[in-house]
Amino acid sequence: MAVLIWDKFSYNERNQYISFLKIFGALSGLFKDIKEGANAKKPYLYYRNHEQLFARVFKVEDLTRKDSAFDALGVWGAERVGIGLKTWIHTNDRTYQKVAEFNKLAPEVLTPLMERGTPEQVVRKVAELRNDRIILDKRLYKTNHDVYHFITRDDDVMNIVETPYDLIDIDSIEFIRTDGKVYLFKDKLHNYKFYKSKSVLLEEFDASQGEIIEKIQIEQYDDPFELIKMISIPGNKISLLHPQYEQADNYEEIDLVSEKNNEHYGVSESRYKLRNVIYLPLYQDKKEGQIVSDCSGINMRHGKSKNKGSNTLRPEYEIEVRISKWIHCIFPRFFGIDGLDENEVKDAELNDFDLILPDGRVLRGRVKQENGKSLQTNPQGALGQWILKDVLGLENREVVTWELLDSLGIDSLKVTKIDNKHFRITVAETGAYEKFKLDYKEEMLEKGLKGRLLPYFRPELVEEL
Repeated sequence: MAVLIWDKFSYNERNQYISFLKIFGALSGLFKDIKEGANAKKPYLYYRNHEQLFARVFKVEDLTRKDSAFDALGVWGAERVGIGLKTWIHTNDRTYQKVAEFNKLAPEVLTPLMERGTPEQVVRKVAELRNDRIILDKRLYKTNHDVYHFITRDDDVMNIVETPYDLIDIDSIEFIRTDGKVYLFKDKLHNYKFYKSKSVLLEEFDASQGEIIEKIQIEQYDDPFELIKMISIPGNKISLLHPQYEQADNYEEIDLVSEKNNEHYGVSESRYKLRNVIYLPLYQDKKEGQIVSDCSGINMRHGKSKNKGSNTLRPEYEIEVRISKWIHCIFPRFFGIDGLDENEVKDAELNDFDLILPDGRVLRGRVKQENGKSLQTNPQGALGQWILKDVLGLENREVVTWELLDSLGIDSLKVTKIDNKHFRITVAETGAYEKFKLDYKEEMLEKGLKGRLLPYFRPELVEEL
């Protein structure tokens, strides 16, 4: 039995977690047949509910919406733990569960290898891709170690189990067999299956009796609606479904937000709710495509020396992160200043804000250059050091390539505004900037942006995502 983080939670937190799981289990009949079938007695737990519950009760950072290898980040003093959350029906003590999918990489990376390479090469590449993503997030969140916390659902019980969240040990990989559809392999720690058709990797987990940390008895209600009727809506003294309420002759009128009073009427939800989020590409957005130059942009440190005729290298972590002019037009004063106003850009006091990294560190940010076209930090190399060293793991002035970004599944930065002086910054999944542009294309045209003010739209790339 591995107790890796369960003991870090307080007695009250564990009890609250268990109580909520019992409630979810009691309501199983809302979502499944609890009277017939092999799994009738096995409680239902939607994986999203489990993730939300875990983050809420244990006060860990929820990473489920951040395209991370981890579902949560737990911090206890200097200890930082990446947490993977899972739940499944307990049919066997040992079972395979999905741990990674490579849909975006399969066409260009895995399919050619499966067609022309050996099975050994295929499983090795799958293992490398899996490890690359984990290592990226370990660097991003500065985790000391990582854990799987999962719940299996057996007859009238939920079992809590924890196990290490391991990298695949490349040196000990042993290819077992393949039928052309499924590749079986193992390392010194775990067994794995890779499914060709869906480009998914499964890992074998052990949920046998000796591995169970906690067994939670679940009572599934034959009629879960009776439980729902007991819920009281805030503002009502009794449940809306209580017999006394059902017998009432009249009800309060519901004040709906009219079209006239709703400034966002007719505007898509993504456009009015996410005004606090922008994306900045790590590539150059050119007519001919997405370009990762080897001597500018993210590779600015490999450009010509700042001193004409000199062989002096540019600063080790010098990069350029572009803010396109259309962003300043659609998101005016996003960074607390008018990026198109030269005086405000030059105002050192006004143009100064915090960039909060995923690992909690804070950089001093600023918008620089003509038309506020560059996101920088003070000192200037801090942003580059985070991206090049901490995120991408590059050493000795290695060059960033499109292939590297693609293999890691990232190609842009996501900046989330808290207020004019505080922003969160992290990496974003491949295609995020392309989708971001398309989401605001209609608004750009409505505002009269045209010519060089408009970015290049690539709907075909977004459709592939």
